[in-house]
Amino acid sequence: MNLREDLETRGFLNQFTDEKLFDLYTKGGQSFYIGFDPSADSLQLGNMCGIMAAVHLMKYGNKCYFLVGGATGMIGDPSGKDAERNFLTEEKLRSNEAKIYWQFKTFLARLKDEFGINFEFEMVNNYDFYKDMNYLKFLGGVGKYITVNYMAAKESVKKRLVDPELSISYAEFSYMLIQGYDFAYLYKNHGIKLQLGGSDQRWNVTTGIEIIRKKYDQEAYGLTIPLITDATGKKFGKSEWNAIWLDPSKNSPYFVYQYFMNTTDQDVEKYLKVLTLLDFDTIAEIVAKHQENLWIRYGQKRLAAEVVAVIFGKDAVSQAEKISEVLFGTDDKIEIITSMTQEDIDALIQEVGSIPAPAELKVLDLFTQSGLTASNGEAKKMMQQWSLYVNETKAEDTQKTFTDTDFVNGILLLRKGKKSFKVVKK
Repeated sequence: MNLREDLETRGFLNQFTDEKLFDLYTKGGQSFYIGFDPSADSLQLGNMCGIMAAVHLMKYGNKCYFLVGGATGMIGDPSGKDAERNFLTEEKLRSNEAKIYWQFKTFLARLKDEFGINFEFEMVNNYDFYKDMNYLKFLGGVGKYITVNYMAAKESVKKRLVDPELSISYAEFSYMLIQGYDFAYLYKNHGIKLQLGGSDQRWNVTTGIEIIRKKYDQEAYGLTIPLITDATGKKFGKSEWNAIWLDPSKNSPYFVYQYFMNTTDQDVEKYLKVLTLLDFDTIAEIVAKHQENLWIRYGQKRLAAEVVAVIFGKDAVSQAEKISEVLFGTDDKIEIITSMTQEDIDALIQEVGSIPAPAELKVLDLFTQSGLTASNGEAKKMMQQWSLYVNETKAEDTQKTFTDTDFVNGILLLRKGKKSFKVVKK
């Protein structure tokens, strides 16, 4: 399989500027880049789709330059936006840059160490391209190569120029020039001939190609990938309700695991191809086994485990699976809790919440103090309805008092109904 077939089969191929790029980059030994603006303090799943596309290009022996947009982030890309973005302070941008750098390096190092992928990459910041450039130099070195007619033809710009209720600032209008110069700078200084980007980046990508053609009389290439969406048509992004962050402090491995456990059947194969490193034969086997008994949700389980492994590491998968079994499984929950490490217990507590053990462990007080019931009277009523459980045993005796010997791995697990949990910890 060559690069084009690989990308197309995985769903990474949207548009490209010249068929020749596939021959060039299938052979390897080339460089390309993909950029991300530090508009947030964490990368998210939409960014991961681009990173995974870059990983598959790197598998062919090509070097990727991951660009953090310290300069472009000051302006904000107008692509796909109907209103002016809020400008971030320089302090916030620098903070976001540092966090994103760390996430890139951690993420890529994990792919190399845990999945055995040997690839080459380098980090660059486009703020370094512009910090010593004055405005006149920019106009002479960049602006003269791109016409206003060309810039105004961009879909997102055109929309905001013709609609009387919308507007676009000169800063945002100039964004494509800055990103275009990024490509030209990287071409001149690092020999980079290809920019990889999302489908909404097409005009920005071709602007760079145009500058390289006119300024250096050389050929460069562009390749865009589709914006990956869920079954409802929502894209993965920080502005959408379904944002998944690559920073474990913003969402846990369990949260990500459950998100993909809720994937629709029709999306399982697509996400396995885009968000995991599994080969096509393995994906086909998973999908076939999934189709045999959809209610078992085998495909969702494999998908959730593989995505968590890629984002957080293989150790995080076991933790996410244990918490999922405790909260949603039908197996012996207490046996699973017994097998948990302290880190697993802490992660469980993070998901459901906890209270410190009171001096007297009276059953009614435990449910009320934990917030699972509003009062001891409500707790008593729900016990009569067989709706309250302690360590997965039905709470029947309203006078019951627990002791330290009832704690399992340092906790009591309280449950109301089927899905409401709280932990009492020593």
